[in-house]
Amino acid sequence: MNNYNPTLLNDRAISEMLCMSPSWVRKQRWLRRKGEPHTLTIEPIMIGTTPRYKHEDITDWLQNCCQPTFH
Repeated sequence: MNNYNPTLLNDRAISEMLCMSPSWVRKQRWLRRKGEPHTLTIEPIMIGTTPRYKHEDITDWLQNCCQPTFH
């Protein structure tokens, strides 16, 4: 049996990690589904109709897409 148990995050937890609003996370998911330009490129795990995201996917996305800006 597989003992892998990822930490799943909801929209509010992700929005807090990104310093964005939960509605921004929902809009990004909607844009992604519609094939429109979007920033949050992580596919959610759907539990019924409830989207959840793996914590490691969020941290990987942050490390790969966001570079620090130096002034």
